[in-house]
Amino acid sequence: MPAECAGAGGDPRPDIRQDSPDENQNHVAGETRGNVVQAGMIHGDVHFHYSVNPPAPTRPSQLPLAPPTFTDRYAELNLLGEQLRQARCQRETRLVVVIGTGGVGKTALAVHFLRDALDNFPDGQLHADLAGFTPSTIPVDPGHALGTFLRSLGIAPAEIPHDTASRAALFRSRTQGRRLAVLLDNAASAAQVLPLLPGNGGHLVVITTRRHLARLVTHGAQFLEVRPLDTLNAVRLLSVLVGHHRDDLGAEDSRRLAVLCGGLPLAVCAAAGRLVLRPGRPAARMIADLAGERRRLGALSQDDEVSVRAVFDVSHAALPGDAARLYRLLGLHPGRTFDVAAAAALAETDEFEAEDLLEYLVSASLLEERATSGRYDFHDLVRIHARERAHEHEAPAELDAAFDRLVDHYLRTAVSADLRINPGRWRLNPLFDEVRGHERFADQRSALLWLETELPTLGELVRLTCETERHSATWQLCESLWGFFVLRKHYDEWVECHRSGLVAAEALGDHAAQAWMLTALASASLGLGRPDQAEEDAAGARRRWREAGHRLGEAAALDRLGTAALARESPRTAITYFSEALKIHDELGRSRGVALMRRYLGEAYRDGGDSDAANAYFDRARHYFSSVGDEYHTARTLTAQATGHLMARRLPEAEEALDEALRLQKSVGAHHEVARVHSLLGRLASMLGRWDDARKHLREALAIYSGLGARQAGAIAQTLAELDEREP
Repeated sequence: MPAECAGAGGDPRPDIRQDSPDENQNHVAGETRGNVVQAGMIHGDVHFHYSVNPPAPTRPSQLPLAPPTFTDRYAELNLLGEQLRQARCQRETRLVVVIGTGGVGKTALAVHFLRDALDNFPDGQLHADLAGFTPSTIPVDPGHALGTFLRSLGIAPAEIPHDTASRAALFRSRTQGRRLAVLLDNAASAAQVLPLLPGNGGHLVVITTRRHLARLVTHGAQFLEVRPLDTLNAVRLLSVLVGHHRDDLGAEDSRRLAVLCGGLPLAVCAAAGRLVLRPGRPAARMIADLAGERRRLGALSQDDEVSVRAVFDVSHAALPGDAARLYRLLGLHPGRTFDVAAAAALAETDEFEAEDLLEYLVSASLLEERATSGRYDFHDLVRIHARERAHEHEAPAELDAAFDRLVDHYLRTAVSADLRINPGRWRLNPLFDEVRGHERFADQRSALLWLETELPTLGELVRLTCETERHSATWQLCESLWGFFVLRKHYDEWVECHRSGLVAAEALGDHAAQAWMLTALASASLGLGRPDQAEEDAAGARRRWREAGHRLGEAAALDRLGTAALARESPRTAITYFSEALKIHDELGRSRGVALMRRYLGEAYRDGGDSDAANAYFDRARHYFSSVGDEYHTARTLTAQATGHLMARRLPEAEEALDEALRLQKSVGAHHEVARVHSLLGRLASMLGRWDDARKHLREALAIYSGLGARQAGAIAQTLAELDEREP
């Protein structure tokens, strides 16, 4: 028994026990050929009547050569090693199905491992390329592959049966009790593989495929998914392949090429081939060729032997009609990941049918499912291929219709999310009234999670709808993101989206939409500490709101003008703007707007030194927000009031207000506001001489601000450093 089998099944030989001291037992150790006779006692002669010894079985050696540039795959090699150990120790056939998209290195992994483990297969190795995904080739019939295997095992052609079932039975018989490595490469289906499985013994069967051969689960198969290389190992592979052939390929160029290839080994090999075979073309030029998505697949497919496009073409051609159509339409999706609902919108089907089709694409290794989130994603090169095939196979009108369905899906879902985040604010887009009452989210937390997850896609849709002159959708998408941006403060995306929204609104000649985009841009500028830009945008918004005859919009522009004045330390000017806005809200019966202006007036009077007036406004605002369950604005009001308490050194009142504000902001997930409250609690603790508490709160604030990339992080870090110097 091999040493590594100890504790893993024990000695695989039958446990032969002596039932009584007088009973003789027979036992054969080692390998034998021909007849074996064991006898306790013989009387007379023994004769064996045959003229020649039976032929020793042929030891095939069919594995391809190992790849000379193999890199990484340590986890995958360990799993294969464990299956080999089980095959040896338990004297049973082990199946490993190596799954992955085309060009990911499945065959290279299998051959590298099996070549390294040749000593474990004393009876040889068998290999069959089953051509399941070979361009212009019909998958190999298992009966044909069995004929090749049987001849390799020394069976005369005349003794090989004609039908597949009989050949499979003979193959199992001739491999029974032996130890073979069997590589079934490029399998198309479980039906193609099953007849090729050897008989019981210490065999290791490795099957490479692009499909999830679920039927093999019942045969005890282990499934090993091979993913693209990470950037570090893709760079290593590129460096080995290029070697000394290029002097102009620096570390950053190599990293960029590896990223553009998406870590797909076939793509890395194609890029390396171009670098080696075109020494006169600068590496920077080649990187530029790959940088544009329209040219990338072509640049990686110029050699028929190493063509990324051809590999994906085969997978696409093997799909049934509905799955192939969805694959192509998914190429229109602008994000890296998507959910079932988005796929259903593209395919114009229900979510149940879409999920079935997505599962088929996953099983074909064209998509990957993220198990914890229920989302799907493409490899970058696969996504580019899907988009190419969409433009090749689908009519332009169908592509436009599919994209419109996708935009409508995201717009309606974002509107639903915004209604859940902030149900009380007024909206410009009438779609909000249509969706109200039919929200798709159970609570604010799930709405925020969806928006956070989909933000990259939503940002791309804003850009694409503007570029393709779907201008109404552009500004409407921006408006649907308002509540999310207010809570999460993604300022870069906030500004970029609303600038596109402004361009779209101007193209439409829609004054109200222009005004809303400028109002939102003014808010972003205030958050970024740019009061002059905020004032300019808010003034432009006020003019356009007046042109549109929209008084609520004018009130919104006035409160931005007031906040800009506060930021410039002009509380009297701010009071004028806020008072005018409050009057409009009051005349229109907008209680929420009145409460907001009271909070702003509290801040203005606080900064102007009138704490009594400030607290009166704060108390009335807080009472309203609490009564309607608006935790975010209740907390904002408490924070503003606590700031006044700190200024007046009313420290117990400040601490009580800040503790409650922190609880509420954590509840709604307003990360930026949580950091603001922590920074104020740090200031309060310093004023009380509680230095450890001060450091704790400031570090919490710094961690959040740093994670958000917020400008406040620098000031908090400096305060912490000064605190450490003063009170080590």
